Amino acid sequence: MALHQPINYDLQRMVVFTILAGAFISALGISISLFAKFQAMGPEAFNHRPDLLGNYVDSPLAYIFNMGLILAGSCILLAMYGLLQLRLGHFGNYIALAGFVVGITIILIGIYPINYLKEHRLFSTIFLIATIVLYFLTLSARVNHKALCSTPLFVVSGLGLIAASSLALMVDWAILDFAPCNHQDGSICGVALAMWVQTNLVMIWCVTLALTIKKLARHSYQDNLTSRISAGG
Repeated sequence: MALHQPINYDLQRMVVFTILAGAFISALGISISLFAKFQAMGPEAFNHRPDLLGNYVDSPLAYIFNMGLILAGSCILLAMYGLLQLRLGHFGNYIALAGFVVGITIILIGIYPINYLKEHRLFSTIFLIATIVLYFLTLSARVNHKALCSTPLFVVSGLGLIAASSLALMVDWAILDFAPCNHQDGSICGVALAMWVQTNLVMIWCVTLALTIKKLARHSYQDNLTSRISAGG
């Protein structure tokens, strides 16, 4: 799909670099808090919901985990800003709008961790619904906006839609939360597994989109440069 007008390539490179740097820092923060929990609980730490790492009461590095979420949400907001700058028409704007909701709710989840149970449940539910919409729109873009939905982004979106839909089926909509896992020793908690997959796929999606944006911006810049040379000749 041809871009509507040339864009600022330097601005796009700055956005992509900031997204990648922020994603790395947020992933590092989440990994550090997970490692601290792993030292206390062993492998069982992976069988607990990731949002419990933000609990200030019993998670030793909850503030690092919550800051990681805030950075992750900021990365997604930057990615959506970069997407808007591509000016890909209404469909690109719809994806950016859904992405803005995802990014803002991740930031709010970091600000209101599970200690603030009412707010946490509300923002987590909005986040889950927004990610389902975001993945669906991204997959739909493959039909008429193939340049926007690259093959890696298509795969990540497909996996993300499966994980997010699985979580939606597990939600107790009366309380906007999940039922506690009653797993026996050695068994896997399905909610925890789906949440860990969802958490990682959202960040991978953001990075994959950033790389797609970089590619589209470069092509737009090169096409604009070629047309100027042709007009000058």
